[in-house]
Formats: sequence, C-alpha cells, structure tokens
Amino acid sequence: MGLMGRWVLFAVGLMFIPPVIGAEIATTFNPKLKAIAACPALMAAAQTNHIPVGQFDATSTTNGLHPGDSATLLLTFVQKEKRTQYLLYVEAVAPDPKQKPAPKPQPFVIQSGYGPMKFESKPVAAKLRLLGPFTIAGSAKPSPVEEKDAQFYLNEDFLGLGLDRAAALLWRWNQPTNSQALIRSNTVPVKKPTADEERAVCASIPALFSYVDIVQHTEGLDRLFMKLVEFPSVWSMVKNVGMHVNLFFSDDPSASPANPVDWKVSAASPIYYFPWQMDLNDQPALKITLVVTRPQPPLLICGGVISLLAEKVSDEKTYMTMSIIGAQRN
Repeated sequence: MGLMGRWVLFAVGLMFIPPVIGAEIATTFNPKLKAIAACPALMAAAQTNHIPVGQFDATSTTNGLHPGDSATLLLTFVQKEKRTQYLLYVEAVAPDPKQKPAPKPQPFVIQSGYGPMKFESKPVAAKLRLLGPFTIAGSAKPSPVEEKDAQFYLNEDFLGLGLDRAAALLWRWNQPTNSQALIRSNTVPVKKPTADEERAVCASIPALFSYVDIVQHTEGLDRLFMKLVEFPSVWSMVKNVGMHVNLFFSDDPSASPANPVDWKVSAASPIYYFPWQMDLNDQPALKITLVVTRPQPPLLICGGVISLLAEKVSDEKTYMTMSIIGAQRN
C-alpha cells in the first residue's frame, strides 16, 4: 500500500485556518517551485521511449478523460547536494478485460457546516511509466536507470473538481479590509461562506487525494515521499494510539494568484499558488505547495495541478518537485 493509502486509513481532519484580516498577501513564492531543467539523459530517454515533452494541446471546454489523454511530469528529488530526476508518463486508456475490473464508484463525503457534502466518483482506466533515476551531472555518482510500469484507475470526477476555486476563495477571504478602525477595534465582522463556497473548499480534498493517488501507484515515488515526511516519536504514537493526520490549508503564506506567463498557460486561465500543511499527532510533518489552474482537458488528467513542491519540515535542503512538462488531449 502506498503512502497516501496509509494516510487515508487514519483519521484525516480537514481544517480551515481563518485568514488574518489585514494580513499582507504574499506576492512571491518559494523559488523551489520552479522545476529544475530536465537533464540531457532524461530528455534522451523521453525521445527513445516516445514520451512527449514540451507539447501542450489547447484547452478544451469539453470535460471527460478519453483513452490517449496524457500528461508528462518531471520529478526532481533534492537531498542536500544530490539531485536526481524521474520521468513520469500518465495516460488514460481503454479498459483491459485482462486486468481487474474498475472499482465500484464510491462517493467522497465530507461533513460541513451545511451538513454532509457528497462528491460522486468515476474510475477511469489509466497506465503509467516511470523512468529513472537520472542523476544531474556533477551532483552524485549516476545510478542505474530503471523503468516501472503500472495500471490503475484515475478518478475522473474527483480530478474534475479541481483546486483552483478553493484557492481563489481563500485568496479573496484573505484580502485586507479597508477599514483600519475595525481592525484596531478587533470587531471585524466574520462572513459565513455560502453553501457553494463551502462545497468548493471541501471539493479540494478529493481532488488533492486523487492527484496524489498517482504517487501511490508509482513504485518508488512513495518511498521518496516517505523521506520527506517527519514521523512522530514512538511515545507520541503510543499516546495518540497510532497517528492522527491533519491536512489543512496554510495561512503563512496563504493562497495567492500566480502569473500565467511564469507557468506557460493561457493568460485567460486563473492560476494560483496553493500552500498546504500536513501534521502528524499535531506536529508539522510535511509542507506542500501546489500551482493550480482549471482542471480542463488536457490538464484534467492531473486535476489542473501544474506543479507540486513537497518540503521536509526540518531540512530546507531536502525537497521534491513534480511539474507537468507536457499534456495532450486525444
């Protein structure tokens, strides 16, 4: 069972940290988010294996995954001075009668202030190929390059929920008020989110899990994530009878708009930095920052996530990026 598979077996709490009214909105983000350029050996392997790199089809308004829809992702794992890269290719495929049948659709239900919110699911057959590790020149002794293949089921409906609406709402809620008198008197009124707004925020959970589910089915990548997670002490696990997981939106920094030009997407597409944090037994365990946009094809297969940065809490020199470097619509 992969890392995310283990996470969802624990009690996962969705927490919203209310924005600090009047707080300064971040305008720049961690430079680690920008993917390190693919090394020559990785690019050569992509060409040899007919994996498209640098090819992005135009955005389609017609939703749904179709066999042949694909995404190419570049993963870079940085540990101190050592840097290794992997090439991940994910493709929607027609169901294979020789493989196990699609799992029965299971809705994702989240309790909210408006009662239970249910999100329907739709499994879609997919396959992936992972090539690596490729060692960036000068950082370490090259490792043998391996290929891992797997077949699994993406969740089209969950990916289609996206994370961009939640990021946009959090950014809007974090905008400073114009009434400094209210801030000084500490009487800023709190506006309750509408049912539609709360649903958009709740939808980010199944969308995120479905995106990271790709990691769960990629042999080797889950082990890289394990190197980034700060696990609690044995005494903490005894005290809490295992591990209690909280996954929540960060407010330092908070979600904020990104420049589409920086991420090579259409200027008409809203794009946001979306920071998260994971705690284990109330202790910081992992920092995650996403770059998200609308989950429209050809980016539906990755839930509209353009880039991911996962950072080790106790060591700023150990982190991993996972950025999309190609997306095609069949």
